[in-house]
Amino acid sequence: MEKREQDILKTIEEKTKEVKVPKSLMPEQIESSLEEKGKKSGMKNKRIYRAGGLLAACLVLAVGIKIAGDKGINFGSSEKGTEEIAQEAADAGGTGVKEEQTLDKSESQKTNDDGEDDYKKIYSYIEAKIDMQKNEEAKYFDMGTETAEALSSGGAERESGVKDTAVSSAEDMKSADSSYSETNVRQEGVDEGDIVKTDGRYLYVLKENGKQISIVDTKGSLKKVGEIKAEKDRRIQEFYLSSEENKLVYIAGIYETKTPVQEETTKEIYDEDYIFLGNEEGMKEKTEAVTCDIKDPKKPEKLGNVTQSGSYSSSRMAGGYLYLFSNYNVGNQIDGHQPRTFIPMVNDSLIREKDISLPPFKCGSMYEVVTAVSIQKPSETADSKAIFTDGGELYVSNDNIYYYETKWNDKGEAEKTVIRRIGYKDGKLTSAVQGSIKGYINDSFSIDEYKGNLRIVATVGDTNSVYVLNEKLKTIGSIKKLAKDERVYSARFFGDTGYFVTFRETDPLFSVDLSDPYKPKILGKLKIPGFSDYLHFYGKDKLLGIGMNVDENAQITDGVKLSMFDISDNTDVKEEHKLVLKNVYSTEVSYDYKAALINADRNLIGLAGNTEGGERYYLFSYDEKTGFKCNMSEEINGRSGRAARGLYIEDTLYVVSGNVIEAYSLKDYKKTEDLIL
Repeated sequence: MEKREQDILKTIEEKTKEVKVPKSLMPEQIESSLEEKGKKSGMKNKRIYRAGGLLAACLVLAVGIKIAGDKGINFGSSEKGTEEIAQEAADAGGTGVKEEQTLDKSESQKTNDDGEDDYKKIYSYIEAKIDMQKNEEAKYFDMGTETAEALSSGGAERESGVKDTAVSSAEDMKSADSSYSETNVRQEGVDEGDIVKTDGRYLYVLKENGKQISIVDTKGSLKKVGEIKAEKDRRIQEFYLSSEENKLVYIAGIYETKTPVQEETTKEIYDEDYIFLGNEEGMKEKTEAVTCDIKDPKKPEKLGNVTQSGSYSSSRMAGGYLYLFSNYNVGNQIDGHQPRTFIPMVNDSLIREKDISLPPFKCGSMYEVVTAVSIQKPSETADSKAIFTDGGELYVSNDNIYYYETKWNDKGEAEKTVIRRIGYKDGKLTSAVQGSIKGYINDSFSIDEYKGNLRIVATVGDTNSVYVLNEKLKTIGSIKKLAKDERVYSARFFGDTGYFVTFRETDPLFSVDLSDPYKPKILGKLKIPGFSDYLHFYGKDKLLGIGMNVDENAQITDGVKLSMFDISDNTDVKEEHKLVLKNVYSTEVSYDYKAALINADRNLIGLAGNTEGGERYYLFSYDEKTGFKCNMSEEINGRSGRAARGLYIEDTLYVVSGNVIEAYSLKDYKKTEDLIL
């Protein structure tokens, strides 16, 4: 289960622990119903069941919030009544959104006559959300159980198509042939945090408890030589290495013990390793970025830190700046006269109204907060912005941050996806530009910036579309009604060509000519059994697909599948070779692209796979004539809630899972040593 889903379920549990819910609406009952439907359809898609459980739990939350509202929680006041605001929100949502809209100071929140921030407009959005939420929750009490379960099932199936995987940038077709591996990232030139990294000699490993980063010297035998420890009430999520600057930046979650409204100290719950498990009503989470000097790995030193409201969402590092994202959920304990109860903060200062981007519809209760921090000045913020939202996803190109959120109707159908773009350079963030498309975006690999245009593959109802948007986020080209009754599973762009996979019964791999952004056109498509939900360019004219094989007769997945596509002729793409791992029922690469170790120059394809006997690490090579060769299949002895990582230094492969590091020779693939942290 992903972190954001865990956070949602944690909140649900806290809000509804004293609420009695009809048995038919309990999460386990709804999820059981979804699983039964999944079995009847013959698909072994765990994402459907996971999303179904989350949505089922959300039904319980709806009941809880309804009762909480009836108990008279004070949400403050507004210049307009909630009915009027709700009507405005409904009207805005029904009429659509402008294809082009710049959200600068005039479109975002303005200051009052005294030049001070009053945040009244933002508060009206929150009130509208609360009012609409009550109306939606009331529908569940008015409808029959059978109808409620039907909506739950439909929503779960829809969510199964909106997964959070992404893939490395299209421009990295030529793998960097270095002496050590780096984190597999979405966009070449834009680094991403991870739980394991190396500088070519030392391994930096986040321990399973999230409290320490161990520094391991690989020269000679493996030996732990240093440690970076987070402060109490913090848990490290991931970290960055800047070898040139001899710095390590880690990102941690912090849990405050007081809120502006409720001054009493709240009770915190930790396990024996001081991992935060939960809290009483009113606790707020913050995200912290801490920069450390690692010039002497045996004695790392803290240099500075910054904090911002919300739980850790994501981050990027480019040009010596960290761009930190967090998701701040307003919650129920708010007061319209106290901005600190509903406005996010950075380094304990409220984000200015002019720096908050508002959506085109008056609805929302969350913010995506982004802060730029120079690693040269780790205690200062270079710039900050916030995006007011109902929840969305991120894609970060080399020049811009794209935040996209989908608006769904009551039937679980995607009406449209609103996209907001914030430019970034040298720590400075520009005002947001806004546009929209019909349908939903599968993942961040289905959205790609190239020569100032944004190319998107989206699922629209029971078909799919390709869009090209200009720098003002206005649609200038499109292809519609592709692959009826199928949905996008993965995509990949390279220069003027795009590739995407849809799936229902077979795996059509489409190639798209985008050389004329005003007139994109389909070049060809290849239909084969199964599907690829991760695509990666592999040397010249090769595209690697990782996904699942599907039995054409039984229509069930029967093993992880590797495909190598020949894309030398993009009008006639061919599956050159394939390999099906019959005893492997899933791989985390399908959900976490950082778990993939791929280097075409060294001919390495590494991934962890789940088998009935436990998790194993596989290492493959590829030959144009003979196809895939499995050089290594070894049991992973570490146990972790995170996906295992494979990385190399010179001729040694290190497999890291939890607190266990295992080393293998890349010459004969035999194990050489291991270390327990």
